[in-house]
Parts: sequence; structure tokens; C-alpha cells
Amino acid sequence: MRDPLLAIDDLEVVYDGAVQALRGVSLRVDADSVVAVLGSNGAGKTTLLRAVSRSLGAVGGTISAGSVRFDGHDLARRDASWAVRAGLVQVPEGRRIFRDLTVEENLRAGGTTVRDARTRKSAFERVYELFPILAERRQQRGGLLSGGQQQMLAMGRALMTAPKLLLLDEPSLGLAPQLVEQIGDLIGQIHAQGTSVLLIEQNAAMGLRVSDRAYVLEVGRITAEGTSTELAATDDIRDRYLGVGATSSTRTTPRDEPIEVSVHLQRSSTAEARVLRVDDLQVRFGGIAALSGVSFTVEAGTVHALIGPNGAGKSTCLNVLGGAYRATSGSVHYGDTELTTLPAHRIADLGVARTFQNLSLSLEATVEDNLLVGRHRIMRAGTSSQALRLPRARKEERTERATVRRIATLLGIDGLLDRSVHTLSYGDRKRVEMGRALAAEPTLLLLDEPVAGMTHGESMAMADTIRAVQQELGLSILLVEHDMPFVMGLAERVTVLDFGKRIAEGSPQDVQRDPEVLRAYLGTAAA
Repeated sequence: MRDPLLAIDDLEVVYDGAVQALRGVSLRVDADSVVAVLGSNGAGKTTLLRAVSRSLGAVGGTISAGSVRFDGHDLARRDASWAVRAGLVQVPEGRRIFRDLTVEENLRAGGTTVRDARTRKSAFERVYELFPILAERRQQRGGLLSGGQQQMLAMGRALMTAPKLLLLDEPSLGLAPQLVEQIGDLIGQIHAQGTSVLLIEQNAAMGLRVSDRAYVLEVGRITAEGTSTELAATDDIRDRYLGVGATSSTRTTPRDEPIEVSVHLQRSSTAEARVLRVDDLQVRFGGIAALSGVSFTVEAGTVHALIGPNGAGKSTCLNVLGGAYRATSGSVHYGDTELTTLPAHRIADLGVARTFQNLSLSLEATVEDNLLVGRHRIMRAGTSSQALRLPRARKEERTERATVRRIATLLGIDGLLDRSVHTLSYGDRKRVEMGRALAAEPTLLLLDEPVAGMTHGESMAMADTIRAVQQELGLSILLVEHDMPFVMGLAERVTVLDFGKRIAEGSPQDVQRDPEVLRAYLGTAAA
């Protein structure tokens, strides 16, 4: 029997010398195989990949026990650069590309360790063959690609070194079903070309479909392992990760029923939600039309979803509403105020808060301090008073910290308040970002993929939390999300975009049956 390409034995990892993330984890990745690791948020999946890729130190993590061996080498005294040269490359979660570099420049950066010009040329050809859209957009800046295209670019950049083992962290994160299937097929092609894959995946259906063997990681421990076929057949996996078991449902609480909450939020002002009107919105980036004549209305105090496949223009639309992008033409009004002429901070002053597709948090700060940033719009003490720690400023800070603790309790992150954000899972970071937005006491909340990186059960719990907040505060919500059970159980009205244009609008039930929507999400044959 051949030795495994990757062997992890009794691995233990801690963050900041105190937070235990992994406990006695052991797994194997054989050469010429695909292995999937499933698990809920905070289970330690990303930590596992960081330990393998030797990138733990950058986020305050250390291996306290156990061993990691790659291709016969003990990685204990090896650094990340050695690992890359040896053929061990990680694609991190969240599509961390160089946003200001072109596609070609991003790929060239990935091939820095490749000295031979012929080998580097061959690597470019392989990437462009796997991802034809990257060849078409090789001169486009990475930040202007859709989420799915950015994921392909991140994978392509890693493949520039022709790795022996590719570590993929949530490659389907925030992708529409049709593109998730495409990413799964691409993993199969990469494997067929001779690259082994260790796959971290919240989308258990895709992960189990493309892998030979799978492990379940919960609270830092391996709780189940076996062939992917064996695990897919177990009731626990089907119920918890696939959402098809006997106790699963697409909605935990009926939409019209009030949600029971452990804490209540109150506004510090009498501000109320207003109607949001988007009229004939157009956005162009150079010669690329991101939005073309998009119009819709979000009624005051309602939940409205903006959905569509990757690259449809959803995040671009939110960026215009929040003031990050300028519209080429058209208008956006919140009540009687036109937003398209205002800078982002003025829009925030009107009561508009948002979360982001790619997380935007202070990674070194604690969860509590990140949430407190959201209270800046509410706080009355000036910068000088806060810097000098005057009595009035100290009293106000104590009051505001009590407020953010209530928000943390509502979102289920009250036990993480003292933790640095960089030690959290992706899903918990999404909760922190939502908490920061709620801390600003918005009347209009823009949510960009609020349940990305969460399991089926976690996304349903988040739906209940969002409904509870909406009911208590009476705010309007415009959300972008690919989790269709989440969207259809939460939204009162749905607008569908494809290629920058509106292709459908109506109730969740109407949209679910629309042939154009099915085609955009699932492909022509499936529709």
C-alpha cells in the first residue's frame, strides 16, 4: 500500500494561546483522490486547511499537538513558501483575489514560483482551458468580476503552480445552483488531470458528489468518516447538511407568525422605514453593462429579495444603493431623497446600512469592538471627548456596549464578544457583520449573501432572526442570496436579474414557477 499524500494525526490547534480549535483530528488524503470535509460553522474546517498550508501563524494560530505530513515530509519545520514549492496550495474562502489587478496579472502572481517560461505558458493554457471566461476577461480587473468568476480566478491562480494537492475552502460559497454544479464538474476535471483535492464544503450535496471519501468535523473533532456514498445515505447527514431528512423544513416559523426572541431591540429615535424606488438603473464598467434598465420598488417595512445567477448584477445594484458605485443613468429614491447623488456616508445618515458579499470587518479587533463601530452614527460624544475619555463619553460607551451585547445575544454570538474576528469561522463573521449593520439602527437594511457559509439548519435559524428583527424594528430589508429555501421562506416579494436585466418579479411562489427563472438558475434542460 502506498503512503497517503497527506497524513494528519492527532492534530490540535489553538488560537491566541487560549481558544482550542482542533482536538485530536486525524485524516488521510491518498494520491489521485478527492476528500471532502463537512461541518457546521465553527467546527474548525478552515483551521484544518490553515494547519496544512502552514498559514496558521498569520492569524494567531499554533499547532499544539499532533503532526501533518505531506508527500513523506513532516511539515512541522516547514513554512508556507516551502509548501507551495512542494506542491501544496490553498484556495482560501471568500475569493481573496487581487481586486485591482487584471485576471492575467492575478494568474501571473500565482505562478511566481514557476521559473521556467515554458512551464508557466503551459500553466496559463491549462487555466484558460479549464476556465474559458477568464481567457475572455484576461484584461479585466479582478474586482469587476462576478462572484463566480472571482472564485474561478482564485482556483486558476492556485493551479498556476501545478500543485500535487489543492486545498479548496468553500469553493461554492455564494454561488447559484447552476454555477455550483459547474464548479463541482471543474473539480472533477482538475482531479482527472492528476491533482488531488482536499475540499472544505458547506454545500454537502456538491462535496459528496465530487469526493471519494468524506469526514465530518464538529466542534474541532472528527465525528464521522467513510466513503461519500456511505455518508450521503445516513439520516444525520441527509437531515443536517442536505436538508432532506425527516425533520428538515424550508421554514422554521410561518412567515406571518411573530418570532419569540431572547432579547428585544429598541430604536433610540423615531425614524421609520420609507419606500425604496429604483428606476431605470444602468451601470457600466468601461464597455461592460453590469445593469441595464433595472427597476423595482421595496415597500416600507417589507422583505424584498434580489436574486439571479452569478454575474447578474445583484451586488452591483446594492453597491449603487449604498453609495459605493455611481450609476451611469437612472435614479434611486429612498422616500423623497435621491440616493444616486449622495456619497456613502450621507446615505448611511439616512438610515441605510448594509453587509457585504466579501466580508469587510476589522480582523484584529474583537467582535464587541466591531459591533461598536456600527453605533458610531448613534453616539453623541465627539471624537475629542472619546479620545480624552471624558466622563460623558465613558458613560455613553458603557450604554452602547450594553446595546451591542443585546444585538450579539439576538444573533447567537454573545459567547464570541471577546474573540478577535480573525479567529472566527466565515459564518460567524457573517453574523458579526450583520450585527454591526443592525447596531446602526437602520430603517433600510441591505444584506448581501447573509447566509453564505452556513449549513441548511443555520440558514433557517438566521431567517427567523432576520424576521424577528424586521418585526421588532419595522425596517425594510433588501437581500441578495443564493440559498433558495432561505429566500422563499423570508421574502414577501422577489425581483430576478440575469445579465444585468430584470427578467421576473412577483411573489416567491410565482417566481419559483417562472420558466425564465428556472432557466437562469438551473439551465435550459433542467428548466
